[in-house]
Amino acid sequence: MKQLLNDDWMKLKFIGNLKTSPNQKAFAYSVASTNLDKNRYDTNIHVFDGDRHYQLTGMNKESVAIWLDDETILFSSKRLQEDVKGTQTDFFTISLKGGEALKTFTVPLAVSGIKRLTEGQYLITALTDLRYPNDYKANDKQRDERAKQLKEDAFFTEVDEIPFYANGSDFTVYQRIRLFHFNVKDNRLVPLTEPSFSVDQFEIANDKQAVYVLGQSFKHVAELNSKLIRIDLDTFAVEQCSKQKFQIYGFKLLNNQIILYGHDGKQLGLNENARFYRVNDGRFGLMYDPFYSIGNAIGSDIRLNGSELVQVHDDHLYFTLTVEDHSRLMRMNTEGDVEMVWEAPCSLDGYAFVANNVYVMGLFNQDAQDIYQINGKEILRNTSFNQDVFKDVYRAEPKKVSVKFKTHTVDGWVLLPKDYNVNNNYPAILDIHGGPKTVYGPVYYHEMQVWANKGYIVLFCNPRGSDGKGNAFSDIRGKYGTIDYEDIMAFVDKVIETYPIDIHRIGVTGGSYGGFMTNWIIGHTQRFKCAATQRSISNWLSFYGTSDIGYYFATDQGGTGFTKDSDFNKLWDHSPLKYISDMKTPTLIIHSSKDYRCPVEQGYQLFTALKHNKVASKMVLFHEENHDLSRSGNPKARQKRLMEITNWMDKYLQ
Repeated sequence: MKQLLNDDWMKLKFIGNLKTSPNQKAFAYSVASTNLDKNRYDTNIHVFDGDRHYQLTGMNKESVAIWLDDETILFSSKRLQEDVKGTQTDFFTISLKGGEALKTFTVPLAVSGIKRLTEGQYLITALTDLRYPNDYKANDKQRDERAKQLKEDAFFTEVDEIPFYANGSDFTVYQRIRLFHFNVKDNRLVPLTEPSFSVDQFEIANDKQAVYVLGQSFKHVAELNSKLIRIDLDTFAVEQCSKQKFQIYGFKLLNNQIILYGHDGKQLGLNENARFYRVNDGRFGLMYDPFYSIGNAIGSDIRLNGSELVQVHDDHLYFTLTVEDHSRLMRMNTEGDVEMVWEAPCSLDGYAFVANNVYVMGLFNQDAQDIYQINGKEILRNTSFNQDVFKDVYRAEPKKVSVKFKTHTVDGWVLLPKDYNVNNNYPAILDIHGGPKTVYGPVYYHEMQVWANKGYIVLFCNPRGSDGKGNAFSDIRGKYGTIDYEDIMAFVDKVIETYPIDIHRIGVTGGSYGGFMTNWIIGHTQRFKCAATQRSISNWLSFYGTSDIGYYFATDQGGTGFTKDSDFNKLWDHSPLKYISDMKTPTLIIHSSKDYRCPVEQGYQLFTALKHNKVASKMVLFHEENHDLSRSGNPKARQKRLMEITNWMDKYLQ
């Protein structure tokens, strides 16, 4: 059996954007592959027609948009990118019967969403600028003049609102996502929302007489709470559909009823699990309060494109839940009756419907993504995009380890090295997930499998703060580095008792919250021989004012506000940087210049302090990358990141 290599992940296909056709006889989806020569991902559209899967497009620059009818797909593409002047989005149609894709129309804006209203009539969302509210009317000459002016003014940026940038998107000040009506025949755009209103989601009513829009209008400070409005498509009159302050994650129209999912945050802050509500006369009536969280919070480093996990199908609302370490597919009728459709063995990443059958895409049985058909409680493989990628390559099967600690149980797993021998002593790597409200499961994680193939025992767990076990378990507001640290150390102790680990050769790594916890660990124990901290938080006080989410995340999760009466000492007490004098562990710092979620200054502070204190340390800064480096960064950067971490562990542990 061959050894798994660092770059084997580039052989994988990444599946996403599953969308069922109107007649439910087919579904479309995107398949992306790694192009190392051009340092990018190539994406094409595929279709399953009930009998076979086949590739529909071949230009490597496509994105699934919408089904126009049972045999025609409308999609956006960058295939004419060399001819583009300024910002515009080209749309093409292609038939399932074959033939070339035909350019259908161009929208002179960066389109983020599109839905068909009637033939030749669309509703679109697009990026706009508050300073140029009528830019959608501009001709080519006017756009060229504006582009020239923006280039001349590129030496400065005016900022008068927060957030003023978004992770990986550079400065977003004055930017809003606006809803438009687009008429193909006369190439005319009509704005339906005010310039300051930024759209998160929109759904067209069944009678096509109105559109429901989720978003918010703000000046100076964006809030977490969103508004739901109804826009009459004849009169353009706007009606408020929500009268309560709510953090709304999304909504659907189920038999003309508005069903939303979200929470008010009054019990457990911004990480509180969402609930389903029926909207009636602006008020929210509770329909279903799941113990588990809606969506999929199971982490992995071999996904690229997402897929819609809350859908309406055959008069039911379908959705997924994160249940401890796996997914569950559910459905609910208009009366609020809920039943389970399928208990997924691991991670359910998307689903579609064909001829009364449910097809799912996800990470099952230590395999990479493929599509399967649900058959009772079992699944039948339906594609083989990744079936042979790891053929004859060693993949460690996760061994579950649970430790009862105080009032709860901490669950985790161990990956054992190739040719594992219980009589040997092995080096080990502890990997800590981000979030903190995400969750590890027994799914394929490339970086961990690489380390297991190199002779490491790899251990990972879900401490308090993790998803999958209800609100109380995930609530660590004001407790970062305390109860979660206790859980992780108890888990490490249990693994050491169970497996032959050399206690003098254990490393620790993690990203985002996992990076915070790595920083915290090296300031509170010397049990780890080396550390690799990634996209981390080291100082809550500066994080508050520099992160794109800092102004609300730091105050909510830190357990204190940011006013003259706030307990700033509390934020400092939970900052790893406070404990720099106790840090002796050789530490690698991985950060990205466009990480605005955990800004690079967090890495700079830690690196400077470690170096000043003569601690062996190194920082690798990735230019043009962001907080999602390990999951969707450019191929060369992802390769370099994993190589640097692995080499650092080898240096101190092998």
